[in-house]
Amino acid sequence: MQKFFILWVSILVFFFTGCSTKHYTVSEPKLITLKTPKIKFADTGYIRHDETSVEVELFTAGVAVEKISIDSLVCVSSGCMSEEAFVKEYLYPDYPADTMRNIVLGKDIFSGRGKEEMCDGRLFQFIRNDEMDIIYRRGKGEIYFKDRLNSLIIRINDLDTNQSLP
Repeated sequence: MQKFFILWVSILVFFFTGCSTKHYTVSEPKLITLKTPKIKFADTGYIRHDETSVEVELFTAGVAVEKISIDSLVCVSSGCMSEEAFVKEYLYPDYPADTMRNIVLGKDIFSGRGKEEMCDGRLFQFIRNDEMDIIYRRGKGEIYFKDRLNSLIIRINDLDTNQSLP
């Protein structure tokens, strides 16, 4: 009898939690380029997000090769860490903790510092000091982040947008 009870409890737990997956409100295919100290990638991927979570899933030749999930923690194939630790390890130590999340979502970085709006609706941010030389632009189906001093590039394009490289 006890084995029967354990079996049913296990089935119910699996049914209610084991099969549950995160359902995002937005899921978009993109062309993604990442050049960071720990990730070198240029191919297709998906950007998924809702109000609190962001997920970047990277594909090479149609096979998922990496997933970056940003929620209360940032999880990659090598494990989970805080957003601050992720930014320090994967981007640059002097960046704010929410930098990766904001870039992927096309939001202001560095609290909007150096922000300019162009007449065509695109937004630019220029951030320059002794530690970084950042150009960050978004709009017209593109998100482009480049830090020349730290050799970082993050580029996300809509799949139907065929733009040449800068």
